[in-house]
Amino acid sequence: TEAEVNLRTARIFKKLLLKAGYDVLMIRDSDDSQLDNVARTVISNNNADIHIAIHYDSDSQKSDKGVFYCSIPDGIKNLPNVSKHWQESERLGDCLVQGLSNQEFTVYNGGKMEVDLTQTSYSTIPTVDIELGNEWSDTQTESLKKRANGLLEGVELFFSKDSTDLTL
Repeated sequence: TEAEVNLRTARIFKKLLLKAGYDVLMIRDSDDSQLDNVARTVISNNNADIHIAIHYDSDSQKSDKGVFYCSIPDGIKNLPNVSKHWQESERLGDCLVQGLSNQEFTVYNGGKMEVDLTQTSYSTIPTVDIELGNEWSDTQTESLKKRANGLLEGVELFFSKDSTDLTL
């Protein structure tokens, strides 16, 4: 299921982040987590510098869609919480997609798609819902490791000084 693949990917990503010296808070680290999106966002707001939600897109395509992040729609960029961080959220998304692109994953739709998400509306830190593919994507362990490496590269790019020159 998508939930299982999300969790497998997140656990691999967590190991890479820890090895690289980052602190990691997993909002969900088991199959029985029952937190809604607002609760997940509040926990992130109070305990993290960035929030990355890992997903695989559900769609009707019959092939691997590629990677992208859910960008902030223009219609909500002026909301109080959103106006304070949307640019950093977009930069985080761009960095993650760049890291995945560097790992030779297909980038869908220029790397982003506007979606109004609860986590965006309630977040007080840079936040991204990253879509790592769809039901046709390779979810074997080696492919998940490659995706996690791309995410790590994106995080490192986000926290570097050079993330303003992205080439997607």
